[in-house]
Amino acid sequence: MLTGAVDQDRKRLLALWRQLGEEERRSLLRFAQCLANESRGEEAQESPVPELPLAMPRPAVETAVAGLKRLKKTYPMIEADERVLGEASRILMQKVLGAADAEVIDQLEAFFAQRYQAWREERG
Repeated sequence: MLTGAVDQDRKRLLALWRQLGEEERRSLLRFAQCLANESRGEEAQESPVPELPLAMPRPAVETAVAGLKRLKKTYPMIEADERVLGEASRILMQKVLGAADAEVIDQLEAFFAQRYQAWREERG
């Protein structure tokens, strides 16, 4: 009975969807769109990556993790590769070791600004 299997898949997907944050939901939708395009024989439609950082001001009070999430959104052109994730994790680890959120966020902001400059230089 195919309908039962489809209903089970739909329920499972919805349950997983509800567990995701906003950014993860957007990623899942982009992935689903890519799969749908491929199944129709279309090439993947890429949305243009902004050339400049997005204006996302730092709130007066922010946790280090929230700061990292904000910076990932501010700099969508920076690929979250192993180097970026590794360095961001190293900086966040300072919070676990007792550093203040503001201090960690300052370091994350400096790191993302450096990665952005490197990205611009790579593009010529």
